[in-house]
Amino acid sequence: ALRLKEAALVAQGIALSPYENAWQVATLFLRGTLVTTPRLTGMCTLPRLPDYDAIATRLRSSRGSCADMILSSEEFCMLRDGLEAFALRSFFRPMFARIVPILATRDPTHWQASRTDQLRKSGTWEQQKALPDAHSNDGPWYYDLAAIRRFWEAIGPVTLIDYDAACATEGDILPAFARAIGQPGLFDELTPLRLNERSTRSQ
Repeated sequence: ALRLKEAALVAQGIALSPYENAWQVATLFLRGTLVTTPRLTGMCTLPRLPDYDAIATRLRSSRGSCADMILSSEEFCMLRDGLEAFALRSFFRPMFARIVPILATRDPTHWQASRTDQLRKSGTWEQQKALPDAHSNDGPWYYDLAAIRRFWEAIGPVTLIDYDAACATEGDILPAFARAIGQPGLFDELTPLRLNERSTRSQ
């Protein structure tokens, strides 16, 4: 949906990330003890200095003259500690004047079921469950919304979107997201998109 509205967003000074899922960016800051899906499947290794430089260069190029950029990935919700916060701020400070976290929350049971489905689809469910909780990206810590909020409130002014309420009242999360980025009505003419539905959802 964002790509469909890219021209309108750029006209408002908002660039889109060159990464459809910005896990490549988030993994730059994630603690090395965490076995994320990209690390587990060999999509990436622990970051090296050239990785920071290459990603920063790509973000600057995609940003162009826009003041802001939208970066989105579930990997960002795994950030927890002070060292990760320091790394994130240090990376983005030379590029952007502000960081505005937008968190989409949902019913914990549905959240965990969706996460389980994602891990099964990636073929990493059994491997993740075999790891100690602190190293797995499906441990109880992962679903600690209060901890997620504490981390991001130390980074910037947090905007919360209730996923379930948004879908119940407006049929989709897109209108609420548009308001969160200061672009109300951005997706009004689009057919509601159902992204990331669980394959196990009951009919």
